Amino acid sequence: MSAWSQRSSRVNSSPNREDITEVLPNLFLGSEAGASNLAMLRRNGITHVLSVLVPEASDAPDSAFTRMCIPVQDWPDEELMTHFRAANAFIDEARVAAGSGVLVHCQQGVSRSATVVAAYRASLPPTPHPLILTADAVMATHPPTPDAVSAIAFLQSLRPLVQPNAGFTEQLALYGRCDCDLEEHPIAVEAWRAARDRRWEGRVDRMRREQGGVGEGMLQYVWRSLGKLLR
Repeated sequence: MSAWSQRSSRVNSSPNREDITEVLPNLFLGSEAGASNLAMLRRNGITHVLSVLVPEASDAPDSAFTRMCIPVQDWPDEELMTHFRAANAFIDEARVAAGSGVLVHCQQGVSRSATVVAAYRASLPPTPHPLILTADAVMATHPPTPDAVSAIAFLQSLRPLVQPNAGFTEQLALYGRCDCDLEEHPIAVEAWRAARDRRWEGRVDRMRREQGGVGEGMLQYVWRSLGKLLR
């Protein structure tokens, strides 16, 4: 068993919503509670923290860590995929350039952060990664991923809690169809946005008919509050 496999099995034993899970060498997926456990971060050699959530006004970043924040909600119509390129670069900055650990987290380590990590894994080349030295290690830590969505199953095998919402799963599928390079496929991205907007408008119209004159602001509040339930 490789050194990473041994360490990963210890970190990943009985993962829960307060744990962090090592899903690739030096790449951890976890929750806000895990991100707040500074002793655990240091113990695992984590120097970079990527937060995929809207930060609280009272949050004070710890200068001991290099940080990045993607301020998104866990809503099916939230556009997360346009952040994948910057997130991938940040993760590689830690894993490859600095040779240290990076934690990607959201509130529970279930949907938003898992989507970002799945996109990163899908974007890795099939050839040996700079952190991988042997062909056997490549197969052990970066097995082939035929599409971005299948990366979710890989993460679930290590962290069963992982379950991106339907909108994020759809964006991962598009990311895979665009060869993990959305900037080269602007028409596909715009088509996704148009379809999302049509779905939203259809839901608003349906709710307006059913509720009889409910205001637009209230309809938006209801939809965004229900999030995953209305899809």
